[in-house]
Amino acid sequence: MNDDTKPTATMRTATEQISARALGNAVKANNEFGTALFAALREESAGQNFLTSPISASLALGMTYAGASGETRTQMAHALRLAPSADGDPSFFEGQNALSQALAQRGTSAFEMEQANRGKYGPPLNASDYSLRLVNSLWGEASYPWQASFTKALAVNYGAELCRRDFKHQSQPTRLEVNRWVSAHTNDRINDLLPEPAVTANTRLLLVNALHLKLPWEDEFFEGATKPLPFTRSDRKQMMAPFMHRQQRLAYRDDGSAQIVGIPLASRRLWVIIALPHVGVSLADYERSLRADSAALTVPLQSELVALALPKVTFTSPSFSLASALQRMGMVHAFDPNRAQFEGMCQVQPGEVPLYVGDVLQKTMIAMQESGIEAAAATAVVAIAGCAALPREQPVPIPMIVNRPYLLAIVDQPTSALLMLGHIEEPTA
Repeated sequence: MNDDTKPTATMRTATEQISARALGNAVKANNEFGTALFAALREESAGQNFLTSPISASLALGMTYAGASGETRTQMAHALRLAPSADGDPSFFEGQNALSQALAQRGTSAFEMEQANRGKYGPPLNASDYSLRLVNSLWGEASYPWQASFTKALAVNYGAELCRRDFKHQSQPTRLEVNRWVSAHTNDRINDLLPEPAVTANTRLLLVNALHLKLPWEDEFFEGATKPLPFTRSDRKQMMAPFMHRQQRLAYRDDGSAQIVGIPLASRRLWVIIALPHVGVSLADYERSLRADSAALTVPLQSELVALALPKVTFTSPSFSLASALQRMGMVHAFDPNRAQFEGMCQVQPGEVPLYVGDVLQKTMIAMQESGIEAAAATAVVAIAGCAALPREQPVPIPMIVNRPYLLAIVDQPTSALLMLGHIEEPTA
C-alpha cells in the first residue's frame, strides 16, 4: 500500500486513560441504538435470515458524528441514543475507544487462557481460531483539506488512519481497494462490501468499520451426536437441517414468552444467546418487545440442566442499506444534500457542494458448528458531495429443541456490549 495508508502519527488513547463511566455510557448508547436499528430493519427481513452488527454500525456512525454540526449533529445524537449532555462531550468517543480496545483483547486472552489450561503436554492450539478483530479506517478525497481536529479525533479514538485517494478520477480502483481492506480484516469473510454503484466520482469520504470474530465454544458439541432433524420455517414449510446436541448445565431462563439459553465461548467473556419463542408466540411479535435490557440480550444469571438441540448455521448476507432505517430513527438531515452539516469534516471547496451521507452499507456473516462460531461484519458510511446456581440432585433436563425461527445475539459479558443481533429462519441457508 502507499505510504499515506500507514497509521497517522497521532497515537490512539490507551484504554487505561479512559474512565469506566465513559465506557459504560458508550455501551448503553450502542446497545440502545442497536436494538432500535434492529427494530427498524427487521420488518424488511421477515421470513428470511437477517443479521446485523450494532457495534459495527455504531462505530462507523460514531466516526461520522465526529464531523457533524448543527441540526445534523443533534439528529445523529438522537439516532445514536446519546444523552443530551453528550453533545460536544468527547466522552462518547472515548467510551467507544475503550470498548473497541477491550474487545480487541478477547481473542488473545482466550487463547492464552486455553493454552495455560492445557499445559505443555496438551495438543497445541491454533491461534487463528481465537480472534476478535475490530478496526476502523478513513478514506478521503486527496484534494480536500480535511479538518485536522476531525482526523485527529478519529486517530485518537478509533485508530482510523486517513488514506487520501483520488475519488474524482479513481473512484472504482479506490472502491476495490477498500473492499480488499475489509476482506483482509475479516479473514475473507466479508467480500465486496461496496458494490460498484456505491462509490462514484462524487464520493468524497468513506468511513469504514470491520469486525471479525472466531472462537471455539467453551465446551464443544460432540460431532458424533449431530443428526438431521426437521426445522419449521415461519411460513410452516419444513426443511431438514443438521442439529447439534448437548446436555449439560447452561445459563438458562424462560421469560414467559421464550426459552433463552446462553452458550459461552472460550474464556466465558463472549456468549451466544439463543431465544426460542414458545409455540404460539411468533418470532415477529417477540422481536417487537425487544429492548436493550431485554432478557433475550442478556446472559441468564441462573443455570439449569438443558437438553439442547441447536441447528448448525451458515449465513452470509448481501450488502444492505441502513439509510432508510436511520432516517426513521431521526437521522434525516445527514442524508439531505441541502441540509446536511458536516463542516467539522471539511470546509466546502470552491465549486463543490457540501458533504452529505449518500448511504450506509453493512454486510454480515455467521457460521455455527460443533467446534465454535465465526462471525463477521463491515459497515461503510459513504459521504458524497452534492456497534451460578448450585445444582440440584439428579435434575431432569429441560428440553430446548431449536426447530423453528429464533433470535440470536452475541454479547460481551464483561461490558454487556451487543456485537451481533439477528434472527434465523433457515439454518442452512
